[in-house]
Amino acid sequence: MTRSDLKAAGVTRARIRKFFVNAEHGVFVHVDTLLPEMTATGYRRERRIPAVLLVRAHLLRRVERTATGFAAGLQYGMTHFVEEESLEFLVPNGADTTSAPPHVRLTRTRKLETYRRAALSLDPTCPDHRATDPATTLARMLMATAEADADRSRRWRIPDLITVRLHLTPTFIRSVQVSDHFHQAWGAVAVGSAGPLVAAGLPAETAAAVLGFTDVGAESPPETLLRLVVGDLAPGLRSQIPVFRENGKLLTTVDLGWEEHGVYLFYDGAHHLQKEQRDHDSEVFAVLQHRGDTVFRVTAGNLKDADKVLELRGWIRKALDRLG
Repeated sequence: MTRSDLKAAGVTRARIRKFFVNAEHGVFVHVDTLLPEMTATGYRRERRIPAVLLVRAHLLRRVERTATGFAAGLQYGMTHFVEEESLEFLVPNGADTTSAPPHVRLTRTRKLETYRRAALSLDPTCPDHRATDPATTLARMLMATAEADADRSRRWRIPDLITVRLHLTPTFIRSVQVSDHFHQAWGAVAVGSAGPLVAAGLPAETAAAVLGFTDVGAESPPETLLRLVVGDLAPGLRSQIPVFRENGKLLTTVDLGWEEHGVYLFYDGAHHLQKEQRDHDSEVFAVLQHRGDTVFRVTAGNLKDADKVLELRGWIRKALDRLG
């Protein structure tokens, strides 16, 4: 809400100062909407206003601009990465880009009207706000992710695994994580081929490589990382494999696995520490063990550096050899 909206609603100046935060250009959000000061991974947030509200605040005053990159990604349904990355908007070629707040990135383009014609209205709360098409959105996110950023390296920790697989640099891993999440958020065929990404400015080699390793089945960035570090151990690796009880009812869905070999991988995030989840995990483990399958429960510690990854790969390789 703008200051005039708040005044019209009877909110006093004192209450505005106490209960509202200025998001941008006199657009306010209530303090109850603020994100926790610390992230789940223990990183202190640089901004606590949710990204979706920051995008709305910016476009409320600048509706002629078009959200792209991570600003558009959140409108497509992304929840990872968008709260920390810069929020990008396309602006006319002669626009002033010096007065933008720190969380906003303004990109000049002569093709703004072309982008506008292909843009989508994705925020039902603000139907006149526009986001670039899927290919442009993903290309801009991947280009931003490839930029050197020490702060990103601290908050979005990825091990350098080129000694494990030559292409697994932190930048490439992050790029595939972004593509996985974007495709899952918007749909498996969000970007069908590398051509549209190249047309949007992404190098052809990068576009082909990222799409070639994209799997919409990855439900979290750690699952993407796990798939990348074990994907070459044997053909037939699949994600989201259903497992059924003897009565035919679905028991669970395995994160990754080789059904032919009976080797299954689960990534255990923080929620697996909850008692109800632990009980369910025990049942899953018992059912798969009874079938003669091999189950690996992978944690963040197994993926923290090249040595731990190589150790994990060794265990999985032995299981594949034994059961193959």
